[in-house]
Amino acid sequence: MAAQGSLTKRGDRTPWPLTTDIIRRASGYGQGSWLSSMGWSKRGINRRQRLLWGSEMHRCLYKLLLTGLMILLSASCALLRERTVETVPPVPLPEVRRVTFSGNTQFSSRTLLAEMVSKPRPRLQFWKHGEPYNPPTLQQDLLRLRKYYFDHGFLEATAQVERVEENAEENTVAIAIAIEEGAPTQVEAVHLTGPIPAELSPVPKLIAALPLQAGQRLNKTDFDASKELLLTRLHNATYARAEIIPNTVVDQETHRATVTFELRPGLPTTFGPITIEGEQLVKERAIRRQVRIREGEPYLAEELKESVDAVYGLGMFQAVTPRVLNPQEQGAPMDVEITVRERRPRSIQLGLGFSTVEQFRGEAQWTHRNLFGGAEHLNFSAKASSIQQSGEGRFVLPYFLARRTSFTQTVFARNLPRIDEDKLGLGDTFFGIQDTTPRYSEFSLGTESRVRREFTRRLSGSGGLELSRHLFSDVDQDLIGTGVADDNTLFIQFAELKWDTSNNLLNPTRGTVLRGEVDHSTSALISTVSFFKLLLEARHYYPLGEKLVLASRFSVGGIQPYRGSETVPSNVRFFAGGPGSIRGYAPNRVGPLDSEDRPIGGDSLLVGSVEVRFPISGDLGGVVFVDAGNVYSASPGYDLSDLRVGAGPGIRYNTPVGPFRLDFGVALNPRSGDPFGRLDFSIGQAF
Repeated sequence: MAAQGSLTKRGDRTPWPLTTDIIRRASGYGQGSWLSSMGWSKRGINRRQRLLWGSEMHRCLYKLLLTGLMILLSASCALLRERTVETVPPVPLPEVRRVTFSGNTQFSSRTLLAEMVSKPRPRLQFWKHGEPYNPPTLQQDLLRLRKYYFDHGFLEATAQVERVEENAEENTVAIAIAIEEGAPTQVEAVHLTGPIPAELSPVPKLIAALPLQAGQRLNKTDFDASKELLLTRLHNATYARAEIIPNTVVDQETHRATVTFELRPGLPTTFGPITIEGEQLVKERAIRRQVRIREGEPYLAEELKESVDAVYGLGMFQAVTPRVLNPQEQGAPMDVEITVRERRPRSIQLGLGFSTVEQFRGEAQWTHRNLFGGAEHLNFSAKASSIQQSGEGRFVLPYFLARRTSFTQTVFARNLPRIDEDKLGLGDTFFGIQDTTPRYSEFSLGTESRVRREFTRRLSGSGGLELSRHLFSDVDQDLIGTGVADDNTLFIQFAELKWDTSNNLLNPTRGTVLRGEVDHSTSALISTVSFFKLLLEARHYYPLGEKLVLASRFSVGGIQPYRGSETVPSNVRFFAGGPGSIRGYAPNRVGPLDSEDRPIGGDSLLVGSVEVRFPISGDLGGVVFVDAGNVYSASPGYDLSDLRVGAGPGIRYNTPVGPFRLDFGVALNPRSGDPFGRLDFSIGQAF
């Protein structure tokens, strides 16, 4: 063993170099040293020393050898410290220049590319670069592609790298991916098992309401939505701790699946104590007034969501988060904690913009939230554009006499100057405004008191009084005495009723909105003129498929003067045309015109629109629309043979404040002198 120059650990056949063992010995072999941790003992080392070295001479020789090795190692370390190490700069990873797919028939290459991390440079964003090519990342992308196919019913789909072409000069790669989709799995049947509470619909109706239906392709989106729908139905039937246990059986030969949802409703539940956390400036009482749930009432998930929305609707908080404190206590009341995070009490907002209706515009707002500690609002705003300047002060009481009832007091001033020429020089483009305003100037000053009541989550109503004074100046001679531009005072009593089942305020994709508004003015109560004004509107949003929406709108209105009033002033009349009405025509120019072809409004309104909204890429979408309607002088004076029709395409880009809208409408039957079309852009859907 000594002649071989190595030591063997007991019970191990791994040789340890003798010289290395000697160097390690110099640091000692006591308890806690790394050698003891390897199974060696001090006694074992001493025995080996006597066998190997046996004499004092041998000890001296080995000490000299050890000293020489230590000196050699020290010198080597010093040389290494003095030596300059030249580092080679790392070669950057190649850029992914192109990714192509083959074999994909069910999903477009753009759809598949969106699931990957290894993306090339965006086509419309030339200033960006493609992602770096990394083989491990590409392998993960293949798994993502398989998962995407799996989630959409292609359970046997595969994705493989067909080839990777490298361009050493440009340091880029082109990736080709081969897809084998396989046969899709169809849903053969959907079953519900377990106890079905009496509060729920019968089983056939429940199954018919599920997004996942027999005969369709099995997909994760509908599967998850069906499970969530059943769970929501149970939660809204007081079964707060209900569970849904899904089970899917797939026949790989026939590619058919049987899906079973087992319902485990548990016991009916009531609301327990409801606590509010996080409030500092806003009084807890003001928050509790908005909470729609009460301790001891049956648990309804919908009521809890409405409470959270109502608290957030106060405008006092950055976030409102509900939390269930005892979700596992079956049969016990459900304790709920609502945590709020307050906003700053005061804020200033400034804004600049440009639109095809107002050209350049600016806005400034000052808001004081929580004026007296009860979530009251005080807001002052000023707006100015090429066609209008206005100022407004608004005070809001979120709680007025009863729950779900609010009060708003508004004072306003508005100036509409006469515009005979486009001072910005845009009259020869799509953005001209000189023919969209009447031949007079109008200044209005007034106040409005409004009470709003939420009867249910979908049904709301409001009513109140408005007192205003309207002064006209710079009026053309042929309009004087016609009642169109006469100074007037209005004391209007108004009421509004609204039914809203839409799923989004800024960009709805499903649901219905019905709204009716009536205004009344009489010369017996301060007003200069007497009239009834009625406006009815219906909107419907219907999903045709994944991210494909059919939106429609219909509006009808009428004004009826009475008590000796033969006409109403223009500040009461209907106007139509423009981006929010009939696209393809200039704002206000659909309807009666004066002798100089300037709009004067009418007493009857009829407008309808249909548009299809579809996705293009990411947040970018498109629409195709048809608008039709008109404004008529008399009331009732509807004439379906005299409708102005506009149609065309548009694009939408989703932003945090709503979709940016760009529409090009073509006037299909314009009047003599009207342009053939108009380009309009603004924020928010047309309806």
